[in-house]
Amino acid sequence: MIIRRNGVDEFLAIGEGAVEVTGDSVSIVTDMAVAVKDIDEARAEEARQRAAARLRDKISDEEVATVNAALARSLAQLKVKRRHRV
Repeated sequence: MIIRRNGVDEFLAIGEGAVEVTGDSVSIVTDMAVAVKDIDEARAEEARQRAAARLRDKISDEEVATVNAALARSLAQLKVKRRHRV
């Protein structure tokens, strides 16, 4: 997501959520919002690798959902960080 304030862009990795647009305001509710400057690429990559490895194990459906959510979070952060290096 890009937030533009006073002509300055800030890039964020965001998770799932909802958006409401009314008049001249936008409201966003999400389970994750991390500014690109706050993303530690090495930690996000480690989290991605751990989640991918965990999915190869025999785990319950509940665990699959949890691991998939963790994988999605790390992938979102890596995508934003690699596009907009700070």
